[in-house]
Amino acid sequence: RFDEIYLRNKFSDIYYAQRRDKIKFVVVGCKTGFDSCFCVSMKTNIPENYHMGINIRENEVELEILDDELKNNFSGEEKSFEIDAVMKNQIELKVPDEINLEDVINLDLWREYDKRCVACGKCNFVCPTCTCTTTQDIFYSENENTGERRRVWASCHVDGFTDMAGGHEFRKKHGDRMRFKTMHKIGDFKKRFGYHMCTGCGRCDDACPEYISFSNCIKKLTAVLGGENE
Repeated sequence: RFDEIYLRNKFSDIYYAQRRDKIKFVVVGCKTGFDSCFCVSMKTNIPENYHMGINIRENEVELEILDDELKNNFSGEEKSFEIDAVMKNQIELKVPDEINLEDVINLDLWREYDKRCVACGKCNFVCPTCTCTTTQDIFYSENENTGERRRVWASCHVDGFTDMAGGHEFRKKHGDRMRFKTMHKIGDFKKRFGYHMCTGCGRCDDACPEYISFSNCIKKLTAVLGGENE
């Protein structure tokens, strides 16, 4: 998902590309998941595009080495391997195939989050697919006339994210920010790249201090749009 945003989104981000070329992905198999997961519904339960897979057994560790650079570092008995994967979650939901902004922009369900969401941004900062950034100018203490401009992770939920010159702010209400995030995770990204941005990991549910459940938000939205989560 990050590759779609930073490498295949009309142009390639050179800073991301430099780091991406040096990364090796290691996946640890998962059989049971957690109470807040809904990865099966999001079709992310079976890992793809990794360099090494690990299954942890009672008395041994099984490895799947798919990268030639890593193979030289391991030896052992070769046997068939299939990465452990969750096949059923406690949470099951249906995501709308297509969501149009005009159908959801003024829904009453967003007003619930005006009251509940405290705009702390924790859901964004634990999300494995949030890509919003801002810039900060850093001045060195040794010489205030020198410094650097850094791109840093940002949250679409926190105050000030949509501030513009002239005092304009496009999403003042917390529910509107929830709508923006929801549309990005299960609507806009899919329209552009063909699959959902949300992986169903459930981290946002676990991190929220107000116990807001993103999976419940998806269920409510699907129900309003005439889906099967009623």
